[in-house]
Amino acid sequence: MIVKELANFIVNLKYNDLDEDIIKKAELCFIDYIAVYLKGKNEIAPQTIKKSIRLIDQNYKHSMLEDALFFATAAHVLDLDDGHDIASVHLGAIAFSTAIAMSLKLDITGREFIEAIVVGYETGILIGSIANPNHRNQGFHSTGTIGTLVSGAVASKILRLNLYQTIQCLGICGTQSAGLLESDHRGTMAKAFHAGNASRAGIVSAFLAYNGFTGTESIIDGEEGFLKAMAIGNLDSENPPRKIRNTRIQNQLDQLGKNFQIEDVYFKVYPFCRHIHSSIESALFLHNTIKKDYLSIDSVDIYTYKIASEHNNYNPSNIEELRQSLPMAVAIALIYGDVSLNKINYLIQDGLFRDLDEIDDNKVKDIKYLANKVKIYNKDEYDYLEEDARPSNVKLILNEEFRGGVFEHTTIFSKGNKRNPISPGELIDKFRKLNPNYRIDRLNTIDHMESSKMAKILKMLLDFDN
Repeated sequence: MIVKELANFIVNLKYNDLDEDIIKKAELCFIDYIAVYLKGKNEIAPQTIKKSIRLIDQNYKHSMLEDALFFATAAHVLDLDDGHDIASVHLGAIAFSTAIAMSLKLDITGREFIEAIVVGYETGILIGSIANPNHRNQGFHSTGTIGTLVSGAVASKILRLNLYQTIQCLGICGTQSAGLLESDHRGTMAKAFHAGNASRAGIVSAFLAYNGFTGTESIIDGEEGFLKAMAIGNLDSENPPRKIRNTRIQNQLDQLGKNFQIEDVYFKVYPFCRHIHSSIESALFLHNTIKKDYLSIDSVDIYTYKIASEHNNYNPSNIEELRQSLPMAVAIALIYGDVSLNKINYLIQDGLFRDLDEIDDNKVKDIKYLANKVKIYNKDEYDYLEEDARPSNVKLILNEEFRGGVFEHTTIFSKGNKRNPISPGELIDKFRKLNPNYRIDRLNTIDHMESSKMAKILKMLLDFDN
């Protein structure tokens, strides 16, 4: 059973089993988490959650469960949190939110904190790599569904559950798996809520297991378990999805505790869905070629893989829809050469979501005009490249003034992938841009937190009262 293998790994992993590269990657993930959490915590979605919690509980003051809900929602709301290209899960928003919410209440050292983070990431990557792309293609948001298991792994480790209790915890987590892409692609706050709900569910599961509540060991690979219900689907149908190979599952399990997949986690540099990033990068490259001549573009042809091609909202009406809009993201990149969070916020203030006749800024109008010139094609061969490839070819066809000239650029591995990595320096630059008033020297504490009490460190690194 997959759950038993995972539970063995979770219970037995020790800090001393981790080499320096794994620890350093976990620390970089922590820095990235802090950056996106601090920037995201004042967004409407997490603040609405905080307001709602206080209406429900008039005595609310940082309870563990509600903190986890708030932290993870805040960390995921900007769509700038880390993830894994093959597993298709945003891991840090859930793993760190769970660990932080618990560490503020329990006596946890930095070593225990890192152990919990690593088992959370490895659990999420394992299940996500087995279940996807089928799981995603059936309409499930892996961050919400698989995220419950990420949180449960973290919470089990922090509570020091034994093997039996950890199995029960993961069983309880699996039956709470929830999160539908319909929420994501219809521009709602529920996308960010999926992360918060998963973080909270994992903690609930761990405490239930601690007190003797039971969950099934077969919750993942049983006849009516997670994989059959939410990834494999009905194999007797005329057009069944790609069958999950048992050899792949066993290979993944055999690598637990040997080859740590956290090293393959990406960091995001653009506040858009990851499936859009490769097209953005090609568009940014082409911006540097055509400069201010974007008005001479007759058409923009985008050839990409199937999932990316489905992000075809040409008229987003809010920030959540914009983050899923391939045409608008490419149009902004081509015109401005900048798709940063600050640029997006300025464009919204200037009327990006208004009707054309209500917009005063001509360049904002040009975004809408250019987006409507975008044609998106699913290039079949792009669906069969390496599993972690996110390929896109962007082709510009210019007007007669430029003799119908064509410029194009292809991106196979978008920024942040292990084949196109973000350096620690670039990660700190991201932090500074998101939080320009933050004292960066505080982050030095992370390098020496092994024997420190995490509650003290967290209170220094993060302001939980705002």
